[in-house]
Amino acid sequence: MPDRRPALDRDVIVRTALAVIDRDGVAGLTMRKFGAELGVDPMAVYYYLPDKGALFDAVVEAVHDEVGELLVEEGATWQSLVWETFQRTRRVLLRHPHTIPLVGTRPVLSPRMLARADRLIAALVEVGLTAATALNIVACARSYTVGYLLVEAGVPAGPPVGAGVADADVMVAYPSLAAGMAQGYDPDRQFGMGLRALLDGFPAG
Repeated sequence: MPDRRPALDRDVIVRTALAVIDRDGVAGLTMRKFGAELGVDPMAVYYYLPDKGALFDAVVEAVHDEVGELLVEEGATWQSLVWETFQRTRRVLLRHPHTIPLVGTRPVLSPRMLARADRLIAALVEVGLTAATALNIVACARSYTVGYLLVEAGVPAGPPVGAGVADADVMVAYPSLAAGMAQGYDPDRQFGMGLRALLDGFPAG
């Protein structure tokens, strides 16, 4: 039978790496297993990317590609642009929860990523911010989003988390917590509330 594997190139490597991380986590992406996934000698990957760090950086780039970029439409404000940017970021990272630690801890300084960041800052300047204020706001919103997602969707460090106290016991033994929990857990609402409070706290200029 003919070989139906896609021809090896950088795009195939990065898409496959992201798929493996989605399935097995970052720790599951060993070069030996990755080579087997691609159907090549693992050393062939290094023809396209110099080392494993570069592969992780390329995966971070791919995740940001999914987030995409915003057009500054009539009536846009800096708050609306930052809000939509990080709502999109959260939606994409929820599709790829194992990449959250990579996105949070590997600031990729490639020309492509720097150009994307430059365009976002320019868009915020276009609607009234200074470049310095725009950069500070984006950095804070990014940190909030990644931190929130580590709690919401991150994989716990160490052994499995214990079952804890049953909900019925919480209702009896911890009445203040029970009152707070009465409305239920709505992560979309909670994330939006925090992001809105963050944006509302920044002065423009």
